[in-house]
Amino acid sequence: MKPDEKPQNGLAGLKYWRYDLFAGLQVALVSLPLSLGIAVASGAPPVTGLVSSIIAGLVFPFLGGAYATISGPAAGLAPALLAGMLLLGDGDLAAGYPLILVAIFLTGVVMILLSWLRAGKLVAMFLPVTVVEAMLAAIGLMIIIKQIPAMLGALAPPEKSMLVAIGNLPDSVQRLEPSIFLIGAVCLFLMFFLNRTRQARLRRIPPALSVCAVGVVLGYVFNLAPQHLISMPDSILEGGFTLPAVDTVLSRPELWTSLILMVITLTLIDSIESLATISAVDKIDPYRRKSRPNVTLRAMGISNVLSSLAGGLTIIPGGVKSRANIDAGGRTLWANFFNAMFLIVFLFFAVDLIGRIPLAAIGAVIIYVGWRLCELKVFSKTAAIGLDQLAIFVVTIAAILATDLLTGILIGVAAQLLMNTYLLTPSLRMVLEGRISFRQFLATAGSAVCGMFCSPVIRVKEERSNGRPQTQLSLGSLTGFNLLPLDRALARVPDTAGISLTLNESSHIIDRTTMEYLHELQEEHVHRDRPLEIHGLERFHPFTPHPFATRMQDQRFVHEPATHTARAQDMAALAERLGLKFSPSVAAVLNRHDFVYLRRGANRQEWNVMTGTLGAHHVKLFDYSHTAAPEYYVEHRHTLAILRLCDEAAAALPNLAFTPGDYLERYLVADYREIDLARIDGEFARRYRVYGDDDARVAACLGADLIRHILSYPGTYVELRDSVLLVFRPERGLEPPEAAEHLLAHAEQIMGLLIRASGKS
Repeated sequence: MKPDEKPQNGLAGLKYWRYDLFAGLQVALVSLPLSLGIAVASGAPPVTGLVSSIIAGLVFPFLGGAYATISGPAAGLAPALLAGMLLLGDGDLAAGYPLILVAIFLTGVVMILLSWLRAGKLVAMFLPVTVVEAMLAAIGLMIIIKQIPAMLGALAPPEKSMLVAIGNLPDSVQRLEPSIFLIGAVCLFLMFFLNRTRQARLRRIPPALSVCAVGVVLGYVFNLAPQHLISMPDSILEGGFTLPAVDTVLSRPELWTSLILMVITLTLIDSIESLATISAVDKIDPYRRKSRPNVTLRAMGISNVLSSLAGGLTIIPGGVKSRANIDAGGRTLWANFFNAMFLIVFLFFAVDLIGRIPLAAIGAVIIYVGWRLCELKVFSKTAAIGLDQLAIFVVTIAAILATDLLTGILIGVAAQLLMNTYLLTPSLRMVLEGRISFRQFLATAGSAVCGMFCSPVIRVKEERSNGRPQTQLSLGSLTGFNLLPLDRALARVPDTAGISLTLNESSHIIDRTTMEYLHELQEEHVHRDRPLEIHGLERFHPFTPHPFATRMQDQRFVHEPATHTARAQDMAALAERLGLKFSPSVAAVLNRHDFVYLRRGANRQEWNVMTGTLGAHHVKLFDYSHTAAPEYYVEHRHTLAILRLCDEAAAALPNLAFTPGDYLERYLVADYREIDLARIDGEFARRYRVYGDDDARVAACLGADLIRHILSYPGTYVELRDSVLLVFRPERGLEPPEAAEHLLAHAEQIMGLLIRASGKS
């Protein structure tokens, strides 16, 4: 495959069948225990999880909308499905199961309708980001709480209310079965250990599969009773499928209100999670392909309709399985198809073995999935963005646990509205002091609420700048609730025109959802090499140093001098010694030079940034962090050096990358070919892999001096992109100031040696 060729779906994608076949097997090994666990957590027969995954794999590849995404049942919908079965079945899961299938069918129909109305982006933009993250965290807590009895061996009918379920936990502890608890504890420990170990050999088999295998062995050791094991039908074809109870719904009008509430809940969660997941998967796709939200929404709708007719669960894209697909080298949606084929084989030929998996082992797998959604780092990340966001986050979680998902989400949206209104409205103290009347206070509050929903676009002006058409948009306050008019206005701007966004004096607030939207807009325009300028943001006071923090333009805020950390002070001293400009501020990273490394992960931030000229180079030395799926709340921190020649005309270097071991292999193969190092120094060939877009020119650069220098600074990642150099050490965190200076000098020497070798060639 050529470095600039991007694998496509459909018949054209079958040329990559070897990659997708292997990836499909890896995904199936991950999907098997997860699908069983999600079905158990949903209160449905375990086989329905596999049925859902199979249908998703057989349907999604032919409907498109994404590229590397694997769809199937998801843990995020398990609590909603369980609550729906209990609600529709009046506490009886067996009675509620065929009724929830009707809700899943109607959910699929609504999603198809939303895609036809091209409402995919509207669904994604409607809810505040913090409310969506709180919904996922609450789902994680619900999963954990519901699975604790299974881990203890205290089997009991599930409760509708989460508060009642929490209140019943002490009773579950008193009814603990020692053997079941031991199996659950061992499996839970293994889930955490295997997912966090850095020993690659221990993770060759997916952790969830290893845990289930250990559970099977322990189940035989303790001779577990059938009620503590996964229950599978004697005949898959006869007992593995259930039809939706449409006739029951039609004959019982008293169910219609509850059914409508379930359809709204499932549609909301399914749509939000689907669009959020494909967006996250796009960020880790080595080929940087962009999913189509409305097509994906339609594909998920059709998948849900077909899944419900076969007795399956709701289907959405899955982050864990998609990451497994990318890591295994999957290139198109055919990997999803092969995943389904392998699951069919497992279902028909390993059904007895599946039936020996203890519920405690499956509970451990699902508890770990729930923990990933609600671990403490989720809360600390939200707190770093701002106390206002933390308050909304906690209120939404508490509301969901106290009521239900739909009501809790609506309360979370209301909390965001109230927070924005509070920030934009004068204090009641001013009314008590007689400085304003109560009527003025109400008028101001009403104006603030209206402003959050009115179009923020005040004026659109078209002109020419630097010989290119330029569209200027003057904007008022920006909140997540009024982004759609701005998005539509930007969509009307011709592709050939640059864009200038100006926040004028009437703009009072920019909330967290908007800050993320603006950053994604900047990233998109950098990638398309299209000018985008944002003016006036410097007048806004950010609530915290986080680049996505809420900001207000208010003269009441006093801008106090920033207090630098000890590291910032040390880095500032280094910048002064080198004669470079220094900024300690945290900012979202824009990958202007299109480095492969800087495409990786999400939440990319830079701080302690030094810029300026050293000798013949423009330099940038900075601290950098990002997160990577599936551990979205674990930061990877490094100190990076970027060099660009002052005399750009003198730069005629090939694009290349030297990586220690297999670092970033999946990302690099999308842009470069691997260079054969058979004739290169043996030690260098053992430690490094080399990639480039021109074999002969890259090989010519690999002179003895360059190899010797790189080996003297072990573990260095080197990437040259359009004659701009990026250097850092993946195995190191933030470099001390002295080491950062050495890193910069190391980068200068590498650039000089590359130029010299390129000149000789």
